[in-house]
Amino acid sequence: MKKFVKSALTLVVALVTVLVLVACQTGETTEEQTLVVGSPEISGNFMAGFGNSAYDVWVRDLIFSYGTYATTPLGEIVLNETVVKTVATAVDTVTGDKTYTFVLHEDLLWSDDQPIKANDYVFAILMSASKEWVSAGASSSAGDSLVGYADYRAGTTSADVRFKGVKLLGDYSFSVTISGAKLPYYYETLYASFGPMPMHVLAPAGATIDSNADGAKVGAGNFALLADVAKIGGYRYAPTVTSGPYKFVSFVNQVVTLVKNDNFKGNYAGKTPTIQNIIIKRVNQTLDVDLVISGEIDLVTGVIEGSKIQAAQAAASTATQYYSRNGYGLLAMEAHFGPTMDYKVRQAIAYLTDRQYVTDVVLDGYGSIVYSEYGLAQWMYVQSEDWVDANINKYAFSVTQANAALDQSAYKFESNGTTPFNPALATAGSNYFRHNAAGEVLEIRHFGTENNEVTTSLQAKFEINMQLAGIKYDITIGDFATLLDHYYYSYELDLADKKYHIFNLATNFSVAYDPYYSWHSDWLGTWQNAHQLEDSPTNPAAPLATGEKTLDELTTALRTVEPGNTTAYLALWREYQLRWNKLIPNVPLYSNQYYDVFDAKLKGVETTPFWNWAAQINDMYFEG
Repeated sequence: MKKFVKSALTLVVALVTVLVLVACQTGETTEEQTLVVGSPEISGNFMAGFGNSAYDVWVRDLIFSYGTYATTPLGEIVLNETVVKTVATAVDTVTGDKTYTFVLHEDLLWSDDQPIKANDYVFAILMSASKEWVSAGASSSAGDSLVGYADYRAGTTSADVRFKGVKLLGDYSFSVTISGAKLPYYYETLYASFGPMPMHVLAPAGATIDSNADGAKVGAGNFALLADVAKIGGYRYAPTVTSGPYKFVSFVNQVVTLVKNDNFKGNYAGKTPTIQNIIIKRVNQTLDVDLVISGEIDLVTGVIEGSKIQAAQAAASTATQYYSRNGYGLLAMEAHFGPTMDYKVRQAIAYLTDRQYVTDVVLDGYGSIVYSEYGLAQWMYVQSEDWVDANINKYAFSVTQANAALDQSAYKFESNGTTPFNPALATAGSNYFRHNAAGEVLEIRHFGTENNEVTTSLQAKFEINMQLAGIKYDITIGDFATLLDHYYYSYELDLADKKYHIFNLATNFSVAYDPYYSWHSDWLGTWQNAHQLEDSPTNPAAPLATGEKTLDELTTALRTVEPGNTTAYLALWREYQLRWNKLIPNVPLYSNQYYDVFDAKLKGVETTPFWNWAAQINDMYFEG
């Protein structure tokens, strides 16, 4: 299934020839093993901050590493002791500010043999939080919990401004100070979780970090390379110096080539890979499992279609690994232009979405319908199944309910803008559509991706059902990169250029479920709040019932629960789900079991909802 990103830019990256890259596509043992992974379209954004897709993130996870904290296969957040020698914490009894002081191991190396030092961690924070990085087109929340973040970003540049909550203490030591105003936070250690970026590559030659009691800065001019970093052909698209288990070689014609990084010390458990080369290539999503069965590729992940799963299980040449999904498939609806700005229109679309049909066609029994923003693997849902069933609006398919919702919207007239719309006249082929008082037709434009059963199943039903509620429905079929560009960045376009209202895609949640970064109005005007939905106390997206809170209030409350207080967190999560379900910015379609399908000779594919194949790579190998 598809997941989220920006940019449909065509990349022209010089091809670097690497020998023995296809020596063992079908799993035969050679001196240098090669793993070939099939994927949907890859955008080529290999740095954080640009709305990368899940498939770009595979590459990022393989080439970048050494965060101060790591996630385990069970979804636990632990100190990365491969990286951190010691960590100490101290709390200011007056302000409540909390400082984490890290001492790093001294044997970490970049892929170009340069040492990884504390300045690389400090530089990564200063860069990601800087106004210069925003000017280069990035959007990042890195460091937003630290003391002095607002001041660091207050001007037009950040290079010569000290970031008070970040200090370089020595070659292998640095500290970050979390603002007391940001605490408590349910996932507190993630506020102190940072990885390195190669300062010797991303900053001008000779650049150093100036740090004292007032914080750290890089100094005037030392972010001068960031615009080039973000350009086509820059480090963003060709990160040639990295820290992870693999090194980037090339991205050409939708094929990413990686080679093992011999300088990699290990993941949080000290494990390193044995597979020498990795190729990630775009494949036809209709044929992806067939390509594994035939031996043309070695691995595809996240398979949800029942027919494909059954074929893989029946084939002697393949094996499977399955797990519940920490996410869901969805129909996203833009909230910043057109009819879908109105939550009543969004509710109507939810009522017109035949989710049982989509689930039957696509999953064939390997998943179930979901009714709000959750996935089957989330502990909150596992503890709330009965509550969800009793309290959440399921938006069961109903043309009658859709018409009732639309009668409460602006689109309640015939084309003259005055005569009330009559649902009885909205029959198949009638071309009898709803209009608002200005005479504007209720038209919903859908962008779906090619070779996608979700797209075709939605289209089949929408073409019949939308007109029964007076909605003019249009669909465009295109590639995933174009979908993502419109989904994430249409808010940047002039109104006349904004085109699509709904998109079918999917999302997976991180271990730290923090919807603040997706739905809070703090992120309006960024790709992170892709829908551009504002639900704040001063501008609620729907009328508030007595005691009901907005998404702004609820996402803030969720993140400020004391670590470990699962009871309070669960209560707020349920309250959040009720409000989200009323606003229905996405129509939840399904959550499901994910199946990873792979060559039977490929061993160690022990993936989980929180641990994908890129994380598991250090335990994977070909047998025989």
